Amino acid sequence: MLTKKALFTKWALYALALLLFLFLQQAVLDQLRILNVYPFLLPMVIAVVAALEGPTGGTVFGIAVGFLCDNAGAGVFPGVYTFSFFCIALAVAIISKYWVMRNVFGSLIYALIAYAIIDLIQFLFLLAVHHANPLAVLELAGREIAASIVFVIPIFFLYTRLNRLFRYDS
Repeated sequence: MLTKKALFTKWALYALALLLFLFLQQAVLDQLRILNVYPFLLPMVIAVVAALEGPTGGTVFGIAVGFLCDNAGAGVFPGVYTFSFFCIALAVAIISKYWVMRNVFGSLIYALIAYAIIDLIQFLFLLAVHHANPLAVLELAGREIAASIVFVIPIFFLYTRLNRLFRYDS
């Protein structure tokens, strides 16, 4: 078991890494349009942390990041990021508990699961409330995934490195 100081340090470093990816998102990626969409890193960050930390740590992290995102910007409905990131973290944490693949390939799978969850939630909302064109919404989601997925590699390597710094081996 980690000491309180080590546990605090690990989560502080996770938060700093999150700030790094948020800075990259806002300062660089939000100025680019790849495939006519902006890459979105946060679902992948949530998925990677949930795979490394499990259901408790992953879902708390997902809820906290979602809450911050909901308060910082507008989603398709109020609370979309808190709800979506909670669902992503819980699903990935449970899947990774039984299907342990803590490598780049596993992170790609977890990232695809993350995008499937957040895009499904937004798709259902847009379809039900705004009567959006399903093909247009799916096409937009596909382009966002294609523009974003490559960034899972640096996310995976940074969070895996931080996680290994604090691994407790008995």
